[in-house]
Amino acid sequence: MNNIKTKLQEVYLPFLIVSIGTILFYNIFRWTLDIKLGILPLKENLLNFWIPFALPWIPILIWLRRRIRILNVRGKRDNGYFGYQFAMAAAMAVPIIISQNYLEKSSFDLNEISSISKVKSLKNEKYFKIASFDVNHNSSLSYVTARTSGRHNDNLNFYLYLACPFENTNSIWYGVEYKKNLSNRINEQRKNSEYRTFLNKSEKEFDTYNFQDVKYFERLGYSDDRDGFIEAIKERNTNLNEKEQIILVPKKDVFDNRLGNSFPWIFGSFGIGALVLLIMVLIPKIDEKEFRDLKKNKPLKEDDLKDILGFLNPMGKNKATAILLLLNIIVFLVMIFDGLNIVSPTPKELLEIGGNRRFEVMNGEYWRLFSSMFIHGGLLHLFMNLIGLGLGSSLLENVLGSVKLIIVYIICGILASLASIYWHENTVSVGASGAIFGLYGLILAFTVFKIYPNYMRGMTWMLLGLYAGVSLLFGFLGGIDNAAHFGGLISGFVIGGILILINKEQLKKNAS
Repeated sequence: MNNIKTKLQEVYLPFLIVSIGTILFYNIFRWTLDIKLGILPLKENLLNFWIPFALPWIPILIWLRRRIRILNVRGKRDNGYFGYQFAMAAAMAVPIIISQNYLEKSSFDLNEISSISKVKSLKNEKYFKIASFDVNHNSSLSYVTARTSGRHNDNLNFYLYLACPFENTNSIWYGVEYKKNLSNRINEQRKNSEYRTFLNKSEKEFDTYNFQDVKYFERLGYSDDRDGFIEAIKERNTNLNEKEQIILVPKKDVFDNRLGNSFPWIFGSFGIGALVLLIMVLIPKIDEKEFRDLKKNKPLKEDDLKDILGFLNPMGKNKATAILLLLNIIVFLVMIFDGLNIVSPTPKELLEIGGNRRFEVMNGEYWRLFSSMFIHGGLLHLFMNLIGLGLGSSLLENVLGSVKLIIVYIICGILASLASIYWHENTVSVGASGAIFGLYGLILAFTVFKIYPNYMRGMTWMLLGLYAGVSLLFGFLGGIDNAAHFGGLISGFVIGGILILINKEQLKKNAS
């Protein structure tokens, strides 16, 4: 009984307090700054999913991670403990995500108005039932884009946005959206065929679209869909004030049913998660030593989080590696908070913030050869490149030194960007992979010419095969800029060869 009481007091009760506090904090934060005051300049997909998905890890790592260690989890190391952290994060994240749907929809009433022009006077409202309105079908403006989705960008999604002006008003638009998804693994000819079929079918459906078949309208907030409609409107209005545009999308369900079962599921999902955690906490025995250390506030002896933070310390042992990793992470965060889709930004969006393409570079925008190295086409793209960069640069920094590593990284990245625009005429290229392949080109040179000691060469060959080899293989399957990969790999190998010719003995000494 004492063991059960200890586990409840030291692990489960703190989890309940932290999780309830986190859920309440985020909902109050969102309601106050976004819904009530409208001063939170973040897209809805970030507020509704990605921030709730990531937020629980902060209090877990600060307050609960140490407490989990008093449980004698089989498997030791952090494998078992990470399972507990993941379960805690899920128990918090799911109700937060569900509550955002409820919070967004329940915070606004249905406004019944006589004419469309009155929408402008209701700036802080979201839902409208309009007694009478007319739409200028023939003046509709369109914008087509595509995004990838899925764990490995397996899906290709086409979107057609049609913005139609309401009669007798300006800056208020009736939004109609069509979309189609298909496999991203099919060949380019099939994709082009599916694209044309999608456009033709959508245009035929739009020709007979019934604009009056609507129960109420929803004003779009800051989202990817709103951006799509804005792009359509900008086709003919280059000096458009985007903030003044109001996009109304039709809703055909009953307004009172908009919330569904989201409210009870907020509590239901948290209850399920809390029950699972309770069982997980009660099963293992207490690690008496860890319990005593917790009571004495002793730090963990093996702390992977501390090791990771130390690895990312730009003043630490691996300065260049930390700087390059942090630069890529910071640029990605700036992209996301600037409004780009966290999973799959479009080529147009990537080009606007510094992506690499032949036309722009050949017309004097040479800075794109550099800027594109730090821009990524989604979270998975960033994550894979961070792994490759961390592994590759950590094998080179002691050999080259911090300054030389950064210089080589930049040179290889620029040469990879040049290879990309030489090979591709109209492809928008982004990502650190060209520069990373440059580092692996150096590793290849140092392995072939025996700069690394014998005991390391097996590991370097394995790393080259697992990362560089597999990445190049996937590049041949499509969707990856292999021209930049080969450009980086070859330039890195050549630079490595030059460095070996100049100072082979010093490099061997550093590597050992």
